[in-house]
Amino acid sequence: MKLSNIGRIGLALVASLILTFGTDSCYNYTEAYIIVTGSQYNQVASYKEDNDTGQLTAAIAPVSSGGANPIRALLLTGGRYVYVLNQGTQTVDSSGNITWKGANVSLFSIGGDGSLSYQLSYTLQGLGSKRLALSAGGNYLYVLDQYQPGLTAGVTNASPAQSPTYPCYNATNSMYYPAGAVEAYSIDNSTGRLFLIQNLQQQNALGTPLSYFPVGCGAIDFYLASGYLYTAEASDPASGNTQVVYAYAASSSTGQLTLVPGGAQPIIGATNISVISASAGGSWIYVLDAGTNTIFIFSPGSNGLLNAASIPSEPNDANLAGMDAMTTDSQSKYLYVANTQSASLGQPGSALSIFTITSGSGALTPATPPSYPTGSGPACVFEDPSKQYVYTADSGSSTIVGAAFDANTGTLTNLPRGSTFPVVGTPTWCLYSSNTD
Repeated sequence: MKLSNIGRIGLALVASLILTFGTDSCYNYTEAYIIVTGSQYNQVASYKEDNDTGQLTAAIAPVSSGGANPIRALLLTGGRYVYVLNQGTQTVDSSGNITWKGANVSLFSIGGDGSLSYQLSYTLQGLGSKRLALSAGGNYLYVLDQYQPGLTAGVTNASPAQSPTYPCYNATNSMYYPAGAVEAYSIDNSTGRLFLIQNLQQQNALGTPLSYFPVGCGAIDFYLASGYLYTAEASDPASGNTQVVYAYAASSSTGQLTLVPGGAQPIIGATNISVISASAGGSWIYVLDAGTNTIFIFSPGSNGLLNAASIPSEPNDANLAGMDAMTTDSQSKYLYVANTQSASLGQPGSALSIFTITSGSGALTPATPPSYPTGSGPACVFEDPSKQYVYTADSGSSTIVGAAFDANTGTLTNLPRGSTFPVVGTPTWCLYSSNTD
């Protein structure tokens, strides 16, 4: 077949354009949808992540979180549903009683275009809810509450005197409050709907099963790994120990939680635990202590108790403070800690501290360079599903900051077309859904 002169010119022009601009357009696609909760306007939003550049663009306009003060979100296994934890707003009366409004867990479905569709909300048993966790098989959802259910729905009562019902002291108003709780729900994976699991081991004064599993005072954070649920508490009312991690066996068949013998372990040396999390494979449990700016390192024992690693702790970067989130890469080679304060950057500067993880011991060594700047007040950090990028959502600047990730060194560098993206007001949490069909 012969080509005309015009055809030859056209082919030459196409070839020239490919050589000049490359073939990126053939490979650009949406890698994932980044989902961000924001407390300023009680919203949740979705953003498209470009595989080739790491750039983020809005997938949808922000939608209502279905409650007040959304602080966490969690993706159901399979990527079709998202749960948003609305902590609610609180008012305290002259007697110290706390009334909560807008506290719930809202269920959203995710469309293939990243759209979020509100389904329904669930009123929680406890109050002052702080965290969500999902079982490994995606069959059970757990909610960590600062306060156990009280006599009146939506109200946490206070007492001027300590008692078994009110064991937890609040220094700000010299009142005593209920201890914390974990709520457990079974999940219908086809609809995302939740069904409360009764505590079959403990009963209330009427002889009926509790609707929750008791924990200690001042719930902080929790993490589910290797069949055990680890909850960090400010104190244990039974022993009086402070900065405690409770270990519960989590049944994969019933969702029941059972406190393991000796399961209320004090973290010796900690003064203000902020995060408990783990390496991607679950081999190492990391407890971040914002009080001493230290990372404590443990391995989960066969009995569920935490065993201190051979090198049990590592100081955070001395120029950084306010550790409030962490992640590791998918290969558990690098640890990234989100810090809300940076002496070198100055307020409102913030940064990630970066560590390499020693295989076999979990020990941490500061990377080179040891930190990477973020937006103001990073609330979360994660590695994207393509394993090319790391993102933080920043509450102080209402931004997401992205960085290119080097899997060989753990180094983070700026994205080629800009690393900072405006997002929903006052971000509180972030995650991704790789379901883009």
